[in-house]
Amino acid sequence: EAGALVSTTVGTSQEGTDKATIQSIALAAKRARADVFELGDAGVAGMPVPTTIYNASIAIRGRRHTFVRMARGANR
Repeated sequence: EAGALVSTTVGTSQEGTDKATIQSIALAAKRARADVFELGDAGVAGMPVPTTIYNASIAIRGRRHTFVRMARGANR
């Protein structure tokens, strides 16, 4: 309502945690009505482990929406 974005960040190595924990954190951010969900860079080559991104997306958006987003190209 105030015209601002709410950002949540997972950092300090929690982005390398197990599937259930990252999904729980992602759902907590969604319940808090966060507009941005950021995963830190303690994973592979300065980015989170790809399965962590995938598991967070499934928790927040659902499987179908995640697959659609994965199938779309970056250049639309």
